[in-house]
Amino acid sequence: MSNCAWSEDFPMGRCRYLRFEGSDHRPLISYFNSDRPKRKGLFRFNRSLTEQEEVTRIVDESWHHSPLDSVIQKLNECRKGIIKWAKEQQVQSNLVIQQS
Repeated sequence: MSNCAWSEDFPMGRCRYLRFEGSDHRPLISYFNSDRPKRKGLFRFNRSLTEQEEVTRIVDESWHHSPLDSVIQKLNECRKGIIKWAKEQQVQSNLVIQQS
């Protein structure tokens, strides 16, 4: 059991419960693997993005890219596509600001 911050800091963290040994408490062993790079944060879909035709197209293409993908894989492809689009939009916005 963990909160969001703990899960983000230790994405590969796992716990193992040991047997009861002379007590009514179970020992708990936690494993942490810090070799995995830390992610920047959780992706949260902003409902206002549905007003963007490009985002709707990205979601549609990502979702129908491979019919054999699981729902998790399809959601992951949508997430990647939206993040890529958002970064491109940020770069374009910065260029417009600089040119003004």
